Amino acid sequence: MSWLSLVRALGVNSHSDDRGDDVREPPTWAWAWLAHGYGLLTACLLGYFLLGLTVQVSDSFGNLLAVQGQSLGGLLTEQLSQRAYLRPLLWAQVKIVYELSGGHYYLWFRGLHVAQVVLLVALCVRLMRPRTLQDLALVPLALAVLIGSHTFAPMVREAFPINSFLTVAICAIATASLALRPSPRWDVDVLAVLLFVGAVLTVESGVLVWVVCVVAYALGMRGVSRRAVFAMTACLAVYVVVRTAVLEVGAPSLTERASGFGYGILSPAELAERFGRSPWLFYAYNVMSSVLTVLFSEPKGGAFRFSHEIVTANLHPWSVVSVASSTAATILLSWFSWTRRARWQSWTFDHDDRLVLLFLAVLGANAALSFPYTKNVIMSPAGVFLALAVFAASRSWFRQTRPTLAATVALFGVLTCGWAFRSAGVHYNLRRTAAVERTEWAGVDAWLVRQHIPVVTAEALSLRDTLRQDALWRHVTPPQPTAAWTRWFDIDY
Repeated sequence: MSWLSLVRALGVNSHSDDRGDDVREPPTWAWAWLAHGYGLLTACLLGYFLLGLTVQVSDSFGNLLAVQGQSLGGLLTEQLSQRAYLRPLLWAQVKIVYELSGGHYYLWFRGLHVAQVVLLVALCVRLMRPRTLQDLALVPLALAVLIGSHTFAPMVREAFPINSFLTVAICAIATASLALRPSPRWDVDVLAVLLFVGAVLTVESGVLVWVVCVVAYALGMRGVSRRAVFAMTACLAVYVVVRTAVLEVGAPSLTERASGFGYGILSPAELAERFGRSPWLFYAYNVMSSVLTVLFSEPKGGAFRFSHEIVTANLHPWSVVSVASSTAATILLSWFSWTRRARWQSWTFDHDDRLVLLFLAVLGANAALSFPYTKNVIMSPAGVFLALAVFAASRSWFRQTRPTLAATVALFGVLTCGWAFRSAGVHYNLRRTAAVERTEWAGVDAWLVRQHIPVVTAEALSLRDTLRQDALWRHVTPPQPTAAWTRWFDIDY
């Protein structure tokens, strides 16, 4: 028996890499399972910190009060009469989980949050398709980019009972995962269309699911058929017509909310005064800011914090690390795009090409959808695809080139250390948030007065008392990190 036959008999792969060296390693499924195991460990650690949070006073309590005493049908009908937003399934999800909880609100809402994070991480690892030990070694970097991004952090600490942007990110990644299949099936097509309908009726950025599906098909990913792409496009057309012509739901106006601009935050009145006659200038600024915030972590929420800190000689360590690590990731992606330009011009793509191009498409579409106002969490789908793109570009860096040691150490030193630091900062601030949330519950009655929210019915009083007891007695404040690190993890959400 030859050596190659023995290797095959033992189930070990033997192949040649791009440099022509003979490579023998365990089966690809072994590295994939190890990668998923690491992903599960990472998600469970984040989930542990998420369970330290409670159902929050701001947004969550008020929204749970809003779904009380209404039927599901009545709630959906009410949401169809809104003038700036069309998000009926967002409220439907809150209503359904509220009813299913049977009064165990912490268990259901926090448990669902953790389950969503586990699902998102699992889908991301699947899309990476780690097949070698080298791929496995790059998975921690990609997951650090995923969790450490300032666009990801609000998805795990925003006050709404069910984070709608986390739902959209899952739907977009799930659609890409379906498209990755080698051939289409009718049930996969149906699932892809349902993911789009569910996402777009949850929050407007759900349109990104259609973007992912169309771009994936154009790049040669055939897990979702052409019929499904056409069906999804037809659903999008119906959505646009019904939203604009039938329900007359427009976009948020300049006076809808405050927004970052330049070095600070402008109030609705200031926005109207400055851009009332030329709102397109403000919208163009928002689109540009949204692209830059993913690529360079600057600006954040439309405000140029890092630049302002340089001008005022008051640099925060977190700002330096976030901008440096994001810039390193952008440099890596720029290198990848430049080296692949000939392949892209001939419309020839491998899996890594598709991951990077999907990111670029989602980045552009996500930024365009952000034109009414800037908010870090709105760009969270693009932030998720950034993690996949960094993984693909990193894999290409080590597979297809012979980079100098100095260039590799410099680039990946900043990437690994910077993004690991940012990931640790998210966990640190989840602990700090847990304490702040419980402080808010201690003064919930005063908050209700300030917000002019009456709590008079027996059901509303029971909800208030249950949530307050959950926060202050049943699930007490978890151990807090030392305040000495606050400046180092001074995250601006």
